[in-house]
Amino acid sequence: MTLGMASELTIYSIYKINGQERYFLLRTIRPGFLNASQEEEGAADAEEKYKREWMLDRISKDFGNISLILIGEIQGYPVGDALYSARGNTKMEIYYAKTQFGHPWIILGDAISEEAFLCEVEADEDFQSMELQGQPVKITVTYLTENDFPDPVKIT
Repeated sequence: MTLGMASELTIYSIYKINGQERYFLLRTIRPGFLNASQEEEGAADAEEKYKREWMLDRISKDFGNISLILIGEIQGYPVGDALYSARGNTKMEIYYAKTQFGHPWIILGDAISEEAFLCEVEADEDFQSMELQGQPVKITVTYLTENDFPDPVKIT
């Protein structure tokens, strides 16, 4: 019997400063794990959650202990190429749209226009199955990856 591995998973999360029109797009990685091990899966989820919370804490402190609200999340691959760079730490315009699965599940990405974003979504079988709800929203985000921060203390 061969035991399979769950691949590492890239997670993109949009957060908004409570009471302001300022957005952050965070990219974190959940490590791969042995499918047959609930313990390894839990540890992988905990590591991703820890990295994300550490990034949010740093952002909050940098802006005077503000609170951040989760707008939405996509686990996997967004539309466009700009979100695949090793580092972020840049401002950019993105589109996001809600899906049939409700909060927090969204489709997001960078595109030159709403029409281009929708064309990319329509051309992708996985995105089609998520069924967009409503019109895409265009926002300016500060895009940050876990590579843009000094290493947090590792969980052991």
